This record gives sequence, structure tokens and C-alpha cells, in this order.
Amino acid sequence: MRLFKKVAVYTISRKTLGKAFNVACRSRLSRMFIKPYIRLYKIDRKEIRHPSAYKSLTDFFVRDIDPGLRPIANGRNIIVSPVDGTIADLGFAQGKKIILAKKNFYSLAELLAFPNVDSLQDCYYMNIYLSPRNYHRIHMPFPAQVIHHQYVPGQVFPVNKLGVSTVKDLFAKNRRTCTIFETKGGAKFALIKVGALGVGKIISSYHVGEKIPKGREIGRFEFGSTVILIFQKDLFKPSKFLTVNQQIKMGQKIGSFLE
Repeated sequence: MRLFKKVAVYTISRKTLGKAFNVACRSRLSRMFIKPYIRLYKIDRKEIRHPSAYKSLTDFFVRDIDPGLRPIANGRNIIVSPVDGTIADLGFAQGKKIILAKKNFYSLAELLAFPNVDSLQDCYYMNIYLSPRNYHRIHMPFPAQVIHHQYVPGQVFPVNKLGVSTVKDLFAKNRRTCTIFETKGGAKFALIKVGALGVGKIISSYHVGEKIPKGREIGRFEFGSTVILIFQKDLFKPSKFLTVNQQIKMGQKIGSFLE
């Protein structure tokens, strides 16, 4: 059974299939799948426009949302979730390694594709999985300046439970973007956007040197995704309510920076 799962995951993750999937989902004909998609994934109709308002299935997938439905938690030091999703992993790193997907160790340098990770050593990390039913736009968790941004090419393995249990070091193999931010107070944090099954396309709407306010949209995913957040341990206090498998909304408080 494990061999079958592995063959299935590697087969559906072929880039040629991803390109065909991309073309199909962007076509006007794909609109016929929007209503079944809504029913299949039990998407809240209060958060979407009428299905006929979307040009394609991709257009529906990257849909925007009424800002009033995702209020941004107030407070000078409060950090908010950048996405809707489910907390897959969270905790404190062991030196320069973090644990993701059932005791798989990942080095920070490998995940971030950035050798100078000393400031993030012994960090606090959080892995948020976005399912097909979630809102797939990404927002700024805290006001800060972009000091490093890099696209890392890779595979498009699924990042759901099947994918992470089948592919070793999946998050370091998939295509991703890695961004490091610095706050006005000097605290650093990283945001890794991991692409996945299908197109695996990641859009980022900022540049190095830019100062971004909390809550502003900074990117989006097109089909399949995970966001990994990394904070400096001594400067970050996580919210007490956070647990693995908990669903979370963009704008919800996940912690705060210490004075």
C-alpha cells in the first residue's frame, strides 16, 4: 500500500500534468466545475460571489474576500495569521532545525535557501496548511520591511497528509518563495510560501526594501499550498490557544513581539 501511495504521489506531481492542469483550469469551460467544487469542499457561500462572476476555476480559487469578514487583530505588538488554514505543526526549533510532518527534521538554511540564519536559530515556527476550500490569498502578519526574498525552484508534490507522509523532505523539495522581514524594532521573521500539487504557482506582490503594513495582501497561491512562519524565539510570544490541527483565519492573533 505504501508503494502504491508513493507511485501515485510521484505520478500526479509530474510537471507536464501540472501544465495541462493549469491550461484546463484557466479555460472558460472550467467554470462548469465551480459549483461542484463549492459543494465538494463545502465552501461558505457567504464568502463568495455568485459562481457565474468568476471567469474560470482558477479565478474562483484565487478569489478575493470582503475585508469585513477577516478583521485584523489590533494591537501594536500583535502578530496575525497571514492565511486561512489548519495548523499542521508548531513549536520551538532545536538549534537550526525545525520539525515538520511527523518528526522530519529540516534545517533552516535548507528551507530558507539562505545561509545566514543565525538570527533565527532556536526559533518558534508554525506550519499552516491551506486546503482546497480555503481562501488562498496571503496577508502581512506584522508591519515590517522586506530584507531578503528568493524564489526556490522545485517539485509540486501535494502538501496534504498523503504527500507529507509519502515524500521525505517534501517542504525542502517543493518550489517555494522565502522572505525574511525586519520590524521597526529590529525583530526578524521569515515567511515561506510552499507551492504544491497542480500548478504550484506562487505570486508575491512586494520587493526587497519595501515596508509593508500589517494586513496588506502580499501574494496568493494557485492550487495547493502551505505557509511556514519562523520567528526569533527570544522576541516572540505565541498565543496560548494555538494547537496542532486547529483551524485559523487570516487576521486572527497568533502571537506578539516582546518589548
